Amino acid sequence: MRPLLLLALLAAPAWGQSPLRLVATGDTVLVYVLDAPATGGFIVYRRPVTPPTAPFAKRSPAAVMMASNPAVLSGALGADLPMAMRAVRAVDDAELFRRLRSDHFASGVLAMVSRNAAIALGHLYVDAGVTRNADYEYRVVYTQGDGKETGRTLTARVHVTDVVPLAPTGVQVSGADHEIHVTWHYPVYQGAPTDFTVGFHVYRTQGTGPAHRLTATPILRNDANGGGFSFVDRDVSGGTYSYQVSAADLAGRESGLTSILSSHTVDRTPPAIPTDLAVRNGDGVVDITWRLAPELDALGYHIERATGLHQPYTRLDRSLIPARRPIWTDTVPGGGHQYFYRVIAVDSTGNASAPSNPVAALPSDKTPPIAPTALALTTAQHRIAAHWAPSPSKDLRGYYVYHGEGASRVRLTGRPVRTTAFVDSGAADKGLNPGGRYVIRVSAVDSSYNESPGVEASIAIPDDQPPTPPSALSSTNVEGRYVLVSWSATASRDVQWYALTRTGGAADTGTRALHRFPASVREWHDTLVAHGRRYVYHLTAIDSAGNVSAATTDSVLFLEVVPPPQPRAAGARAVTGGVEVRWERVVSLELTGYNVYRSSLPTGVYRRLTRAPVSLLSFTDSTGHAGLFYTVRAVDRSGNESAASPVAVAR
Repeated sequence: MRPLLLLALLAAPAWGQSPLRLVATGDTVLVYVLDAPATGGFIVYRRPVTPPTAPFAKRSPAAVMMASNPAVLSGALGADLPMAMRAVRAVDDAELFRRLRSDHFASGVLAMVSRNAAIALGHLYVDAGVTRNADYEYRVVYTQGDGKETGRTLTARVHVTDVVPLAPTGVQVSGADHEIHVTWHYPVYQGAPTDFTVGFHVYRTQGTGPAHRLTATPILRNDANGGGFSFVDRDVSGGTYSYQVSAADLAGRESGLTSILSSHTVDRTPPAIPTDLAVRNGDGVVDITWRLAPELDALGYHIERATGLHQPYTRLDRSLIPARRPIWTDTVPGGGHQYFYRVIAVDSTGNASAPSNPVAALPSDKTPPIAPTALALTTAQHRIAAHWAPSPSKDLRGYYVYHGEGASRVRLTGRPVRTTAFVDSGAADKGLNPGGRYVIRVSAVDSSYNESPGVEASIAIPDDQPPTPPSALSSTNVEGRYVLVSWSATASRDVQWYALTRTGGAADTGTRALHRFPASVREWHDTLVAHGRRYVYHLTAIDSAGNVSAATTDSVLFLEVVPPPQPRAAGARAVTGGVEVRWERVVSLELTGYNVYRSSLPTGVYRRLTRAPVSLLSFTDSTGHAGLFYTVRAVDRSGNESAASPVAVAR
């Protein structure tokens, strides 16, 4: 198919000056307006010619206009959308809409070759319901974008009948190299009212098969060619082909086919030079591969070998290598010598390509070297030093060193090392994990990268690194009965013990070791504490190697939560120098003394008189006098006060 972009470079048929074309097809009239406005449209009116006084009747219910947006245009084009996209080189619906709206000529060309396009672009109104062999007069009134009629009109008459286009004449067919040329002649447009031919279709037949149309859209009629037209069929290979041509008009009607003319192609073009040659060296053999020949008529390949880049080549194949198998395995006298190979492609006509660029091969042996021996490992600073006895093989490139834990092995050396010693420093040269056991494997590598079996040894890295400290140590006073010490596990995996110590207490004599717990334990109850004392707890983690972590600490003030008993029998009397207050002893192991309170009213606010609890059973208020009210509260070591004693009035 010819791209419409090329057809658009051709001039449209010179159909006189009027842009209105009426094409009758028996019971339908196609009303073409070739210069329909891009932003407006047109309305179609019709009347019979007889009687001459018959009025015009409106045929189009609304103005015929171009599709209003890209989506509507694409939907109206239907199956012709891909053809329209290629015609104006649009990449999407929006670009197609924009280009056809602005390019009036391209819009007109599309309207001639596609009825869908003519309707979608506002160039065509299909008027059905006419009478065969009747005469009609049409009036077309141009409209503005809002549908209102303007003063511009076009009129034309039509006789309703089917007129099949004339068939082309002077068809000639000639073959060339991989293509066939078809030419024909068609009369130049002279203004005949029934000449609506817009282009031509070309049909091809191969062998006894049916005729197949090659042109998806018509080859446009172009009077600038003087009536001469041509088509080149490049989709051919070797063989004979037959061709016919028909003319097509605006209504899509085709003329009869011309007589069948045949021709055949002449293949004088050699195949492309083979590319992408690649070799795989083996033990006395070389595998050569190359890219598959792109030609449909490729028959096979020849392969040639030389002992030097500028030495003569010798053909290796006795018969052509099949075209679909671009591979050759060459057995050579031995490894270690360089050879050069090239490939020639041959097609079914016998045309041979030029030789490919040569590719070099160096066959090598596949026998691995002898393994090294006496692998010895030592460790220092969390690193492993490996030493081994060399392989006795002469063809030796070096050694691969592997690192492993358990069954897995990872190669540490990108290239073979040439010495017989290697140091494994761990990831990012940060050393290996203390306490871990590692395996080192060493294998020999020859010049062809054949690898020997490996020799292995294992060693443990001394565990001299303390674990991480325990986290989230907490000490909590539980109702004055005991201290609950709890903690979260350390992140280290090999911890076996937690050691808990405590400082503080009555004597404050230093650190006291409390307990050593298995790694599964997370809490402990400390009952050997005294109320009113602050204790600091220290927790460390101990791993299987005896390494001790830094300590995690927390402190708690251990207090009694139950106050002491209420003092009883409190009394007050005025004496020289104030008021003397007395009370009975309170029995409590936690007792530290008594606080004395005074108020001027029995139900008033009582103010404490003692700065610190007094240990005696009496207290003299030097500022007191008769008529004041007193009460006493017992105080324990945790600072808890008892309920107030009964109120006593000084007398």
